[in-house]
Amino acid sequence: MSTDLRFCPRCAGALEVRDAGHPASPHPTCTECGFVLWQNMKPSVEALIVRGDGAATEVLLGRRTMPGGRIAWDMPGGFLNADDRVLAALRRECLREMDVNVEVGELLGAFEDDFWGSRIVSLVYVCRIVSGEPRGADIIAGVRWFGLDDRVDAASPAVAEALDALRRYMLA
Repeated sequence: MSTDLRFCPRCAGALEVRDAGHPASPHPTCTECGFVLWQNMKPSVEALIVRGDGAATEVLLGRRTMPGGRIAWDMPGGFLNADDRVLAALRRECLREMDVNVEVGELLGAFEDDFWGSRIVSLVYVCRIVSGEPRGADIIAGVRWFGLDDRVDAASPAVAEALDALRRYMLA
């Protein structure tokens, strides 16, 4: 929880951490108007873009440079903005990060992770390319197709969990 917040965004009154919600948990709360600045997990959407079927399935991942200079493989995706619709945001992120338009398939799962000190929940969908040639764009330096059994240096624990879930899903 952020402790550097001191003033209410609604009335500029002082914020203090108080129990709020059901069940009660600590959140910055305005001492003047009672506004609660909820410190919930941030939702994001990610795509596991696939081609092929069954054991011959391949998944498209993007190469990123992580803090400390480590090179790792990640899913295209991003945080939801306040006015986003989930599937439209996922399509936008695939286009922005890999220059591809996708057909969004099934929800593979929801995976918890941390992003720069904030707790997030990633909604991961299985997608297929409908147009465009995959390439690295924006925060993605390059792209590569991986087989289901290939070893991947995943960018985060949630990426590794999602890849494991994809293997089970595609081989079921």
